[in-house]
Parts: sequence; structure tokens; C-alpha cells
Amino acid sequence: MSGDLFGWKNRKTGSVHQYKAADIVSASWIMTGFDAYQLRILLGPHKNDLMVRFDGFHEKNFADLSRHFDAHFKVKLQRGQQAYRGWHWGDVKMEGNNLQLTVDGCAAFDIHAQEIAQVTTPSKNDLAIELIQDDTRDQQEDQLLEVRFYQPFAGDDDAEGPLQQLKQKLVKKSGVAETKMDSVALLNDVPLLVPRGRYEIDIGRRALKFHGKSYDYTIQYSSINRSDASHMWAFSPSPSPHSCTYI
Repeated sequence: MSGDLFGWKNRKTGSVHQYKAADIVSASWIMTGFDAYQLRILLGPHKNDLMVRFDGFHEKNFADLSRHFDAHFKVKLQRGQQAYRGWHWGDVKMEGNNLQLTVDGCAAFDIHAQEIAQVTTPSKNDLAIELIQDDTRDQQEDQLLEVRFYQPFAGDDDAEGPLQQLKQKLVKKSGVAETKMDSVALLNDVPLLVPRGRYEIDIGRRALKFHGKSYDYTIQYSSINRSDASHMWAFSPSPSPHSCTYI
């Protein structure tokens, strides 16, 4: 961190991230435990509303960081509060490209639109958000893969309720519905064990798409792991007319 820039280097991947002071919209000082604090920096729309987090701070670091942000970045370091009550309800809203959940006025968690892999509505009152897996993380660490929101029945049949409106915003922000591909073949009503159900399989030049009654999945060929010498077999068990495919 210098007078005009701040950044960091990933020790595992070696990638370097660097931003200018003008990129900063706000900075928050959040208590996450006993004498444990997190520095959260929100970047502007030209940086895709990215939220950057730094852990490992202590209360004694606040004064120095606050002076640095005020003198060099012209940003006031605000103390914020993390939701800790354990409530499973709250207020959901979109702030730029970030989906935020607040509980009793305190930040619970946020999800950036670019972290979203799929958005579906299994039912009228449910919204399911699947997240992109981070292959660069420590394999011993836990990773959040799905978040579900439930809205109590409102007593009407409005198809464009709050969940549908939120889904449309997330689809637009994340771009998950913009994936277009040239179809090579289309398989209809294919029964699958995982994920369970009957799906329409769209085989493209760059990806596989699975269209189900409640869920849709897209698998990019580039994301298929070949390091373990995976293979594909197709066979027809006699005298059964069905064929099985394993990947």
C-alpha cells in the first residue's frame, strides 16, 4: 500500500492485483472475532463493483490505516458491524453488481454477480443460486457452492414477484443466460442419475447443456479435468435397448 496505489500478490498463484486510489468508493473496518478485524474495500463501477477483503488485522491497526486512507485515498475508514445473531431471514437487495443480505441493518454476506454460475427458481417461492468453484483455493478449506432464498407465500398469483425480479437482475448482472453455442446434437428426455431426473442434453462445440424441469446446467469442456486420465465409455447392455455413458 502506497500513496497512490494498493495491491497484493497471491502467494499460491503468483498473480498480482493492483488498484489506484481513485478506484476506491468506500472502506469498512469490520470486527470478525475477539481482536480480529477485516478491512473491506469497495471499488467503483469501472472495476465491476468488486469487494476486496483483507483479514488478520487487530484493533491497534485501525488508527494507522484510518490516517493512511484519509490522507492518501481521501476515503474515510468507517467502522461497520457484521450480523452475528444467527437469524435465517433478512433483507436482500442489489448494490451495483453485489447481492447483499442484511440482518437487522447489519451486513450478513454479499455475493458478487461474477461469482454466480447458475440462477434458478425451483418453485415460486424459492430462488437457488449456484456459485462458481474456485480451483485455486486450498483444498482443505470449505467453499460455499449454493445459496437458497425463500419468500413466504404472498397470497397472489403474480408471476413477476420479488423473487422473479431478483432472478432477472442476477441473470442480467452475471450473464449466465448469455452463453450461446452452436448445437451439434440434441438428446431429448434423457434419464440421469446425477443430477437425478430427465434432461434435454444439448451438445455444443464448446459446452454441454442440461435442461431439466427445475434446473439447467452448463458444463464447459475447458472445465473438465483431464489430469486424471478420465475416459468415456458408451455401451449397450444386451438385450436392453438402453445405452449407458460414463465420464
